[in-house]
Amino acid sequence: METISSNTRLNSTTGSLLPLRIFMGATFLYAGLQHLTDPSYFDPSKSGYIGHLISQYAIGSPIHDFLLGVVEPNAVTFGYVVGVGETLIGIATLVGFLFRIAALAGLLLNFTFFMSATWTAFPFYFGSDIVFAACWLTLFLTGPQPGQSIDSALARRFQPLGWLIARPNQIIATVAPDSEPSLVQVPFARKATLYPKQVLEVNRAFDRIRQQFVSHRETQTIIEFVRAFVISLGVDRTDTPRLLHGLETLVNRSGGEGS
Repeated sequence: METISSNTRLNSTTGSLLPLRIFMGATFLYAGLQHLTDPSYFDPSKSGYIGHLISQYAIGSPIHDFLLGVVEPNAVTFGYVVGVGETLIGIATLVGFLFRIAALAGLLLNFTFFMSATWTAFPFYFGSDIVFAACWLTLFLTGPQPGQSIDSALARRFQPLGWLIARPNQIIATVAPDSEPSLVQVPFARKATLYPKQVLEVNRAFDRIRQQFVSHRETQTIIEFVRAFVISLGVDRTDTPRLLHGLETLVNRSGGEGS
């Protein structure tokens, strides 16, 4: 019997996104601190004043009226919102706290920048904001790396917070010996509680049953399906032997009747 765990594939996939997570978090943290510590950003007499920048961004932007009617009159307030928001998003991304919420906020912020600051960039890929938005979308969909975030600890401690991290079903694959490999994939129960020794006991019991039907390929195929189901069911240590004993009795009875 061969077992394949999708957790291994998940860890590999999300682990490979760690450099992207560090880059996005560090970039937003740097941008937020730069905005908050730049005096000209909040000074109307300076060329780098956010109000002047908004007026420039509004030219040709699809959200022109919003920028000039709402944002520019409250430029300083929006400037602090952007600076603080970027800083918090950067920190949350780096430490993995409310990671998906931070990624969603980063996605919305960069998409807004794309609709304003880099809307006139041509071709579109010359503007960085659309690229950042795609990166945030990727991080939002994958979630934080398992074991490398505060969200992982929270999800383990508080079950309702499981949505904070990715929790795919594991996959168990069985290939019946002495036959053409035919992969049978059965989703693992998320709360399976079988111990390694228990799984070994299950496999031994099924091997004993299967030996009685060496010449019956169809019956062996059914047994392999049932084996996968029993292990994926994740029944506790008390019920497993009882379930196997009942199954073995049923199979023996069927074998006796067939003979």
